[in-house]
Amino acid sequence: MNISDLQQKAESGNVAAQSALGICYLDGIDVEVDYDEAFRLLSAAASRGASRAAFYLGRMYAGGLGIAKNPARAIPLYEAAAKAGEFLAQIELGRTFSCGMGVPIDREAALRWYSAAASQENTVADCEEIREAKAYVSSEN
Repeated sequence: MNISDLQQKAESGNVAAQSALGICYLDGIDVEVDYDEAFRLLSAAASRGASRAAFYLGRMYAGGLGIAKNPARAIPLYEAAAKAGEFLAQIELGRTFSCGMGVPIDREAALRWYSAAASQENTVADCEEIREAKAYVSSEN
Protein backbone atom coordinates (compact mmCIF):
# COMPACT_ATOMS: atom_id res chain seq x y z
CA MET A 1 0.00 0.00 0.00
CA ASN A 2 1.35 3.42 -0.89
CA ILE A 3 0.99 5.24 2.42
CA SER A 4 2.52 8.52 1.23
CA ASP A 5 0.06 8.64 -1.67
CA LEU A 6 -2.83 7.94 0.72
CA GLN A 7 -1.59 10.66 3.08
CA GLN A 8 -1.45 13.20 0.29
CA LYS A 9 -4.94 12.33 -0.94
CA ALA A 10 -6.36 12.22 2.61
CA GLU A 11 -4.97 15.66 3.43
CA SER A 12 -6.52 17.06 0.26
CA GLY A 13 -9.91 15.83 1.48
CA ASN A 14 -10.32 12.56 -0.43
CA VAL A 15 -12.85 10.62 1.65
CA ALA A 16 -11.81 7.18 0.38
CA ALA A 17 -8.18 7.93 1.24
CA GLN A 18 -9.15 9.24 4.69
CA SER A 19 -11.07 6.01 5.33
CA ALA A 20 -8.32 3.72 4.06
CA LEU A 21 -5.54 5.57 5.88
CA GLY A 22 -7.59 5.75 9.08
CA ILE A 23 -8.02 1.98 8.98
CA CYS A 24 -4.28 1.59 8.39
CA TYR A 25 -3.51 3.66 11.50
CA LEU A 26 -6.16 1.84 13.53
CA ASP A 27 -4.93 -1.64 12.67
CA GLY A 28 -1.23 -0.95 12.05
CA ILE A 29 -1.30 -1.78 8.35
CA ASP A 30 1.98 -0.57 6.81
CA VAL A 31 2.23 2.08 9.60
CA GLU A 32 2.55 2.07 13.37
CA VAL A 33 -0.76 2.02 15.22
CA ASP A 34 -1.75 5.63 15.91
CA TYR A 35 -5.21 5.90 17.45
CA ASP A 36 -5.19 9.70 17.41
CA GLU A 37 -4.52 9.79 13.68
CA ALA A 38 -7.01 6.97 13.06
CA PHE A 39 -9.68 8.86 14.99
CA ARG A 40 -8.98 12.11 13.14
CA LEU A 41 -9.13 10.51 9.70
CA LEU A 42 -12.06 8.21 10.36
CA SER A 43 -14.07 11.02 11.96
CA ALA A 44 -13.46 13.24 8.94
CA ALA A 45 -14.52 10.53 6.49
CA ALA A 46 -17.52 9.37 8.55
CA SER A 47 -18.79 12.94 8.86
CA ARG A 48 -18.88 13.04 5.06
CA GLY A 49 -20.89 9.82 4.78
CA ALA A 50 -18.21 7.14 4.40
CA SER A 51 -19.91 4.02 5.77
CA ARG A 52 -16.73 1.98 6.21
CA ALA A 53 -15.16 4.83 8.18
CA ALA A 54 -18.29 5.01 10.36
CA PHE A 55 -17.97 1.28 11.11
CA TYR A 56 -14.32 1.56 12.13
CA LEU A 57 -14.98 4.70 14.17
CA GLY A 58 -17.74 2.75 15.91
CA ARG A 59 -15.23 -0.01 16.58
CA MET A 60 -12.96 2.53 18.26
CA TYR A 61 -15.79 3.66 20.56
CA ALA A 62 -16.98 0.12 21.25
CA GLY A 63 -13.51 -1.10 22.17
CA GLY A 64 -12.11 2.03 23.77
CA LEU A 65 -9.31 2.10 21.19
CA GLY A 66 -7.45 5.33 21.90
CA ILE A 67 -10.61 6.97 23.20
CA ALA A 68 -12.92 6.41 26.15
CA LYS A 69 -14.95 3.24 25.71
CA ASN A 70 -18.48 4.29 24.85
CA PRO A 71 -20.73 1.60 23.33
CA ALA A 72 -23.63 4.08 23.17
CA ARG A 73 -21.61 6.25 20.74
CA ALA A 74 -20.72 3.17 18.68
CA ILE A 75 -24.32 2.13 17.99
CA PRO A 76 -25.39 5.07 15.76
CA LEU A 77 -22.11 4.76 13.84
CA TYR A 78 -22.70 1.03 13.34
CA GLU A 79 -26.30 1.76 12.31
CA ALA A 80 -25.25 4.31 9.69
CA ALA A 81 -22.73 1.84 8.28
CA ALA A 82 -25.14 -1.11 8.45
CA LYS A 83 -27.89 0.79 6.64
CA ALA A 84 -25.37 1.45 3.87
CA GLY A 85 -24.77 -2.31 3.61
CA GLU A 86 -21.57 -2.71 5.65
CA PHE A 87 -21.60 -6.40 6.51
CA LEU A 88 -19.43 -6.19 9.64
CA ALA A 89 -21.54 -3.34 11.03
CA GLN A 90 -24.64 -5.52 10.60
CA ILE A 91 -22.88 -8.32 12.47
CA GLU A 92 -21.83 -5.99 15.31
CA LEU A 93 -25.39 -4.72 15.67
CA GLY A 94 -26.71 -8.28 15.71
CA ARG A 95 -24.26 -9.10 18.51
CA THR A 96 -24.98 -5.87 20.35
CA PHE A 97 -28.73 -6.37 20.43
CA SER A 98 -28.67 -10.14 20.97
CA CYS A 99 -26.35 -9.87 23.98
CA GLY A 100 -27.39 -6.48 25.31
CA MET A 101 -23.94 -4.91 25.00
CA GLY A 102 -24.55 -1.35 26.16
CA VAL A 103 -28.26 -1.60 25.32
CA PRO A 104 -31.16 -3.73 26.52
CA ILE A 105 -31.43 -7.08 24.74
CA ASP A 106 -33.64 -6.63 21.70
CA ARG A 107 -34.14 -9.92 19.87
CA GLU A 108 -36.19 -8.26 17.12
CA ALA A 109 -33.41 -5.77 16.32
CA ALA A 110 -30.81 -8.55 16.54
CA LEU A 111 -32.81 -10.65 14.09
CA ARG A 112 -33.22 -7.69 11.72
CA TRP A 113 -29.46 -6.99 11.64
CA TYR A 114 -28.39 -10.64 11.50
CA SER A 115 -30.92 -11.18 8.68
CA ALA A 116 -29.44 -8.25 6.77
CA ALA A 117 -25.97 -9.75 7.19
CA ALA A 118 -27.13 -13.26 6.26
CA SER A 119 -28.72 -11.89 3.10
CA GLN A 120 -25.22 -11.01 1.90
CA GLU A 121 -24.10 -14.64 1.83
CA ASN A 122 -23.63 -14.51 -1.95
CA THR A 123 -21.42 -11.42 -1.81
CA VAL A 124 -19.39 -12.15 1.33
CA ALA A 125 -16.86 -14.96 1.46
CA ASP A 126 -17.75 -17.84 3.75
CA CYS A 127 -16.54 -16.82 7.18
CA GLU A 128 -17.33 -17.20 10.86
CA GLU A 129 -19.48 -14.06 10.81
CA ILE A 130 -21.77 -15.20 7.97
CA ARG A 131 -22.21 -18.55 9.72
CA GLU A 132 -23.00 -16.69 12.97
CA ALA A 133 -25.66 -14.58 11.23
CA LYS A 134 -27.25 -17.57 9.51
CA ALA A 135 -27.30 -19.58 12.75
CA TYR A 136 -28.99 -16.75 14.65
CA VAL A 137 -31.61 -16.28 11.94
CA SER A 138 -32.41 -20.00 11.81
CA SER A 139 -32.62 -20.20 15.62
CA GLU A 140 -35.17 -17.36 15.68
CA ASN A 141 -37.40 -18.75 12.92
